[in-house]
Amino acid sequence: MLKCRVHLKIQCEYVGTKLAGFQTQKGQRTVQEELEKAISHYFNTPVKVVGSGRTDAGVHAVGQIVSCLCPREDIKIYQFLLGVNSYLPADIALTAAELLPKFNARSDAKAKTYIYKCYVSPTRHPARDVDYLQLYKPVDIERLRAQAAVLVGTHDFTAFCAELRDKSPIRTIYSLDVQTPAPDEIWFVVRGNGFLHNMVRIIVGTLLDGRDIKTVLDSRDRRRAGKTAPAKGLTLYNVEY
Repeated sequence: MLKCRVHLKIQCEYVGTKLAGFQTQKGQRTVQEELEKAISHYFNTPVKVVGSGRTDAGVHAVGQIVSCLCPREDIKIYQFLLGVNSYLPADIALTAAELLPKFNARSDAKAKTYIYKCYVSPTRHPARDVDYLQLYKPVDIERLRAQAAVLVGTHDFTAFCAELRDKSPIRTIYSLDVQTPAPDEIWFVVRGNGFLHNMVRIIVGTLLDGRDIKTVLDSRDRRRAGKTAPAKGLTLYNVEY
């Protein structure tokens, strides 16, 4: 039983291609399960972690935050990172950590930023296919930006939710930028206080389908929205506290 009350705040990165999401699921390989196994091995005692949110199967992260009670107060962060990473598989790694007197990765989170990346090309680019969605034809960027702006603010996002797992469908999107970092790339950068199940992917799918966003939003009907964009294009980039 852990007597130490110091908490670890840990940043981790993963390629979600071969993972069944963040949350532990029986018979599935998940980020939470792999982290708990590796951290428990390092400390030689069972350790449970809490994530800032549940990324779905196939979704990536470069800024996922997890927390746990630390079994020892005298740890050296550098050694901790190296040690745990030596027990983790190649598609998951810890990138930063700090000791805090009190911290919960989920309940303390104030905002999250996701980026959904696309590339436009009539032919496949295998190196990009890991974390980008291929679009075969150019799209109207200015229309995308105008439609995306409708979603900024506090709304009922029922129409953009695959399954309501929370008490309320009300969420706030602080910004939704459509960026073109390269001539053949489109990035949807979404920052909000929280997201419903598949929310970002449904937003992207609906924008790319060319549907009128206000009509979909006001309908509160998932059937009026577009397809759920594939998981591989989505990456959790940052969590704010």
